[in-house]
Amino acid sequence: MRRMILTMAAFAVVGCVRTHANEATGEVDVDIESPTKQGEDWSGTLSPRGGSAITGSFKAIVADGKTTVSVNLANAMAGQRLPWHVHLGTCDNDMGIFGDASWYPPIVVANDGTASVNTVLNYTLDEAKDYIINVHASPTNLQTIVACGDLDD
Repeated sequence: MRRMILTMAAFAVVGCVRTHANEATGEVDVDIESPTKQGEDWSGTLSPRGGSAITGSFKAIVADGKTTVSVNLANAMAGQRLPWHVHLGTCDNDMGIFGDASWYPPIVVANDGTASVNTVLNYTLDEAKDYIINVHASPTNLQTIVACGDLDD
């Protein structure tokens, strides 16, 4: 029994080690991943669209069958309520919203032109697909995108 436990522990450690050969020097680099890391991290930068000055950043963490998304904005107009969504595709090839619009609470801009929002989606992002975050001009003008960024995993 003890031998089986030690063998399983060795396999767990080996599963957390990655090696990379440096073609130029022939040296092998070893990366040890944390065995406690769960999920997949995605991030990106929002760039202005449609003549706006809005910029920002975002992060999505996929774990335990859910995706936690955090969006931070700058250079927006104080008091604005900006709808936003995760979409499939890229900023240059929008393939539609991921899920239902009601999943995404609006971003409310503070007096200094900054804003942030966090939400938890009960679905996971798929590494094989491309995703973006779109920020819309207003609840009544969803056709105008004021900021967009590709999610990089």
